[in-house]
Amino acid sequence: MRSLLFRSLTSIASAIFALSAYAQDQCDYTAQCKTQYGNQATDCANSRSLFSVCMCGSVPCEDSEEPGQPDENLLMVPGFIQAEDYHRYWDSTADNLGGAYREDGVDIQDSSDNGGQYNVGWTATNEWLEFDIHVEQAGVYRANVRVASAPGGGQYTVEIDGQTRGSAMSVPATGGWQQWVTQSLDLGQLTQGQHTLRLQIQAGNFNINWLELRPLTDTGSGEMIGRFDTGKDLFLANFDSKPDPDDIHAVAAVATVLKDARFSNVNYFAVAGAYGDQGGDFIEADYLFDLAFGANGWTNAHVNYNGALDTVFNKVKSALNAGGDIWIAEAGQSDFSADLVRRVKAQLPSVNTNGRIHIIQHSNWNQDHTTPGDLSYVRNNTDYQKISDGNSTGNGTPGFNNKNTSHWNRVLNHNEVGVIWTEAKRVADHSIDNHVGWKNPSIAAGGMDFSDTVETTWIFGFNSVGNIGGFFDEFL
Repeated sequence: MRSLLFRSLTSIASAIFALSAYAQDQCDYTAQCKTQYGNQATDCANSRSLFSVCMCGSVPCEDSEEPGQPDENLLMVPGFIQAEDYHRYWDSTADNLGGAYREDGVDIQDSSDNGGQYNVGWTATNEWLEFDIHVEQAGVYRANVRVASAPGGGQYTVEIDGQTRGSAMSVPATGGWQQWVTQSLDLGQLTQGQHTLRLQIQAGNFNINWLELRPLTDTGSGEMIGRFDTGKDLFLANFDSKPDPDDIHAVAAVATVLKDARFSNVNYFAVAGAYGDQGGDFIEADYLFDLAFGANGWTNAHVNYNGALDTVFNKVKSALNAGGDIWIAEAGQSDFSADLVRRVKAQLPSVNTNGRIHIIQHSNWNQDHTTPGDLSYVRNNTDYQKISDGNSTGNGTPGFNNKNTSHWNRVLNHNEVGVIWTEAKRVADHSIDNHVGWKNPSIAAGGMDFSDTVETTWIFGFNSVGNIGGFFDEFL
């Protein structure tokens, strides 16, 4: 008995030593591990102790990372840094006063600003947010910081690796807590590689949406639409078109956005047939895609998968080589996107796909019907972001699914996009009556479902439209 007890105590001591040897006090909650290591994180072992360790399955997450691979948790520079995506923080209150996005002490709320689903608020003196960044190219940098304040009087500094860069910035009264302005300060020279950026609050009472770090030699286009740089980025709209005709309505809705005069400089391309392992019929809609995106503005992966992949890769290659990012509105499954990213990594090995290819997905169903290996691949090799579902309102994204029939007269008679919506309604209604697949209740009742458009409104910063009526008020 004594020998058995000794062996047990020895095993326990070895296990504690093994955990403490990796890192001490890494986490209090599993959610913090997922923030740092992604969805492969499964546990915060010894939570709330001095020997807490993030576990990925049966091994510490630190050991699960492939050697030689870039840290996918680093935020890539040049680029945007959402304030709520901090790696470390100090906050004067224990709870998240805004109740959104994360379950720790930082106060986060839904934002109505273009280019940010959430913002950090309720700031107070001496609070700070830290971000682990990777500078892809050395140079002299400028930081653009998006702030808002009703009373004004706030102040902050930006530090790189513990040293304050530039001057302290004062936040004036901007006209309201969601009335946003962009401030700029020079950071000086940044070397290539990993750094720690800290936003230090010197005086509170202001909100923070995002930071953008850009070399002074790279002025971009001077026109950002939400997160999208119209001077060099590429927008890809992928549609599964199988078996739910909601994608057919979404094609018309995305086209409605792109035909708005504000989007005249957006470089875009669309893919039909970007589906996974679901059954049912593929919904042919060639004429609709021609109307929506132009005959040369889309490709059909259902008819010719390899040809579609070649076409899209060439467009992606051109954008990446020009310094742009790729924004994929995943109105379908991620099988096609996974093959696209594999091609990029094989033929453009210097491109950091985790920082420059952004895949936005709103649907749990779409994720569930993506080939599991492909879903895992894009999660690990791109900036993959799962946003809230677009079928209902009040969750941070608009709700574009409703049985209400009152909007049809408005769109069918519109002088520019009416012909697109007329064809979308015809194809979707025909699918409900004749195709094997999901009999979408809203479409069957004569209403609309373009829920797969919330990825587009998220990318371009129009989450505040709220619902179908708000969408048409904004874009018609």
